[in-house]
Amino acid sequence: MRLEIHHWTPHHNMIVFSYLYFCETNNIEVDIQMNPNVSGTGAILHFNNHTYYFDYSDDTKFLDNPEKYAFYFKRSLREKDSKLNVYPLNLQANYSYKSLGLLFKFKIKDLVHKSNRIEIIRSLDLFNVFTNYSHNAMDVRKLPKGVNDNNGKVIFYTRLWNPDNHIDTDEKERRKLQNEFRIESCRIIKKNFENVSVGLFPDSLSSKLAPDLLLDVKNTSLKRYFGIIRQSDIGIADDGLKDTPGWKIGEYLLFGKAVITTPLNTTIENFQEHTNYEKLSGRSAYIELPEKIEYLLKDKKYLEMGNNNLQWSENYLHPKNYIKRILSTNKRELLQK
Repeated sequence: MRLEIHHWTPHHNMIVFSYLYFCETNNIEVDIQMNPNVSGTGAILHFNNHTYYFDYSDDTKFLDNPEKYAFYFKRSLREKDSKLNVYPLNLQANYSYKSLGLLFKFKIKDLVHKSNRIEIIRSLDLFNVFTNYSHNAMDVRKLPKGVNDNNGKVIFYTRLWNPDNHIDTDEKERRKLQNEFRIESCRIIKKNFENVSVGLFPDSLSSKLAPDLLLDVKNTSLKRYFGIIRQSDIGIADDGLKDTPGWKIGEYLLFGKAVITTPLNTTIENFQEHTNYEKLSGRSAYIELPEKIEYLLKDKKYLEMGNNNLQWSENYLHPKNYIKRILSTNKRELLQK
């Protein structure tokens, strides 16, 4: 079994650490190789004479030609783009597993290569001292085993994107709508509920547009942020870049939280409205948030949804099942023939 990536980036953490977990569980030698022919947000897994391509791009466009591979898994997959050998990668989250031990599996030349430097530093930062994004902050061994009740606390930590930093007219407009949703969502939640933790990353743009919503920068480190998620019950999410789900939803699910989100525009297996999430009617429908939150608060429905999501994340996101589910695709295909 061999895993190939262009170089190690946060987009690869999910597959890299799941691969380590699978190899360790099944007594398989870890073989990670850097391949300059693989896209920067892609990965190729070789196993039993089959090739599995992993497309972690935010974009709905394919990174590579699916016909080149036995199985092609895409994160931002539209239903209309599903093909015979193309499957959804569902959602993504930036987690880790025995990150320091993983370094011993890399070749020396890859450890010292500058393109891998950031993730290697994060692997070494066991105590979250050098970087806010230490791999230790989301070690799957520290994830909750059950759902706790925090009296319906709502969380929405988010950031703004400057429209002036992009040349595309459509992207500028998308960012304006996204910023409006994020600002007004935080305001309407704060206005209607007391048990909340919402706000914007404190950069120059958010300071200009919504100075009333700035977060304490200390709480924006992953270590502090995941601690606040753990103490919450209902997570708010909206589309990220390219109008596809960001990593936030995956993080909520791994912590067993109920979710309220803008419409999901990509294919996600067995992820059902009212069971795993509540959906707003549109990209800018922040005015519906109080009603959706009240619905989940009534009779503590958020606990049932949180349990559903914890189970879903174990089946589709957690490394104990991530690679196993991918490889089972081959068996499912044979049964359908």
